Amino acid sequence: MTFDASESIRFFADHVPDAVLAVEELGVGYRVTGEFPAGELDGQLTVVRHDELLVEPVSRLIARWPAGDREEFFALARDAGLRGVDYAIGYTAWLDFMPEGVSKASALESMRERLGVPIEETFAIGDGHNDVEMLGWAGLGVAMGQAPEDVRRVADEVAPPIDEDGAAVVLGRWF
Repeated sequence: MTFDASESIRFFADHVPDAVLAVEELGVGYRVTGEFPAGELDGQLTVVRHDELLVEPVSRLIARWPAGDREEFFALARDAGLRGVDYAIGYTAWLDFMPEGVSKASALESMRERLGVPIEETFAIGDGHNDVEMLGWAGLGVAMGQAPEDVRRVADEVAPPIDEDGAAVVLGRWF
């Protein structure tokens, strides 16, 4: 599923000019408006102007404010009144924009229905704010130990953190 991210791009170009934006080129990398912190994006990075970012509808827009405050960035997006998009905040001043109604939970629900799996037999594990809806959707939602407190609160249980192989510990109960 794709969407027109032009309104979101214009908003951040106008209101947070030092934010960098990216759209994924599936199987290749990203078109970006500037330098992202090292290691945050993979694949080929092609630097373009804001008006060159969209050559077609996209499945996701990333907005990153390397020098900015996470909570301030989230508040800007929340109060912007952007239409037709949903977004999730990351650990830093990072926002993922996607078509309205699309999330990890909606994708998993679609697969669950297609496969005929009862909801109580579903499992999800995550550690970020973009996992909150998915953890609430799952029959068993597990937050990783390093997840922020608000993410851990929505989970049914909390696994040990990643440096203690938390996902493997939880999965080991079934496999």
